[in-house]
Amino acid sequence: MQTGKEWTKIQLWEAVERGPHVSELSAEALEHFREEAREKVATRQATIVDWDKIKDNPPPQMKVSPIAAIPHKSKAFRSILDLSFSLRLRDGTTLPSVNDSTTKTAPGGAINQLGHALQRVIHAFAEATDDDKIFMAKWDIKDGFWRLDANAGDEWNFSYVLPQPPGEPVKIVIPTSLQMGWVESPPYFCTATETSRDIATTYCETEIGTLPSHKFDKHVSENDATRELPDTPLTNKRMRYLIEVYVDDFMAIVIPTTQEDVTHVGRAVMHGIHDVFPADDNDANDPISEKKLFKGEGKMSTTKTILGFDFDGIEKTMWLESAKQDQLLTILQSWIKTSERSTNGIPFKEFESVIAKIRHAFTALPAGLGLLSPCNAILRTRKNIVYLQRNMALKQALTLCRTLLRESTAQPTRYKELVRAWPDYDVSQFCVQYNTYFGRARLRPDARRVQGQTT
Repeated sequence: MQTGKEWTKIQLWEAVERGPHVSELSAEALEHFREEAREKVATRQATIVDWDKIKDNPPPQMKVSPIAAIPHKSKAFRSILDLSFSLRLRDGTTLPSVNDSTTKTAPGGAINQLGHALQRVIHAFAEATDDDKIFMAKWDIKDGFWRLDANAGDEWNFSYVLPQPPGEPVKIVIPTSLQMGWVESPPYFCTATETSRDIATTYCETEIGTLPSHKFDKHVSENDATRELPDTPLTNKRMRYLIEVYVDDFMAIVIPTTQEDVTHVGRAVMHGIHDVFPADDNDANDPISEKKLFKGEGKMSTTKTILGFDFDGIEKTMWLESAKQDQLLTILQSWIKTSERSTNGIPFKEFESVIAKIRHAFTALPAGLGLLSPCNAILRTRKNIVYLQRNMALKQALTLCRTLLRESTAQPTRYKELVRAWPDYDVSQFCVQYNTYFGRARLRPDARRVQGQTT
């Protein structure tokens, strides 16, 4: 870990005196930080030391950044170590942040794949025939970045002052794992998860029925949908599958021929995860989120929310998940109504963020992309405030976007409408290029079955 020059004792003292972000000193936030620190110490993912004991002889790698808490969809707060914070020193100079002084050495290939994951999933679905029944399941890595340990000594780069009420002795928390706020954490973590995905794919290629059982098997295949599958193949078709990962979200897409196919792919994914992120005897602390399994995300079913879209494996359609759709509809309605009765505008950052979400939603509604032309023109200007009442073309475009989003669930888009047809010319050369780029998107044929079963 290369994070620039060592900080001097004076610089560390000033960083500790500065402490956490002021906004994180509410009673609720303080309780969150205390509980999280206790949990991380118990799982050996952090240590806590008294500042008075080390302040005169701090470790050479030590750097102190402010901790922050942001709202989270599944709990009150999520802690983020602000490793991009540059400290203004008393002498008027600025101490570079850990991120600014980090020399990037993490492999970039894995994280470069993130933008292609959804398209590979769509291509895989589009290759299914109308009579195929597609099953899907998801697995989430709990406390993802916390699963990657820092080298001995490097953990001091992630030190922060534990937020406490005034008057309490200063305590320093030293996480022993990579932190979400560090610029190198995403590429390192994606390298690990994509390695898990590759291992899982290798396991899928083994003979059906040869993988050992997994402690979470019951969360995958013990449901009504998979029980309806036959015990033996009814036709000469073979099982096909796709395994994908997006940061910490693993996805399996399967066209099974038997119940055993579903179990096989589920085991392959979970064993692949545990080969890189070792299993924990306590299921509540296991890398595979037990909480998400109890919510049914790991259950193989023909409908599933994947990467923000609801997929239907029988009708072969997809649409924006309801929570995201409702949020966009509410925001657009608010913009349009406000423009009719007020001269107030929309802050550019808010406008930019919402248009990006609409653009993502139009992945399943490609006809809507043409409506964004007036929005793109505004984005190029980057003015501080966007006024709908002064730009009727923009207002009309956003109104039509809202109508399209609202009506999208009434007639969801079929996968085949999102993938271009094969060309009629020079097919052989195009196939070579397609297989090179989208090789993993093609649903893989089943591996050989154990002796005595249909091949």
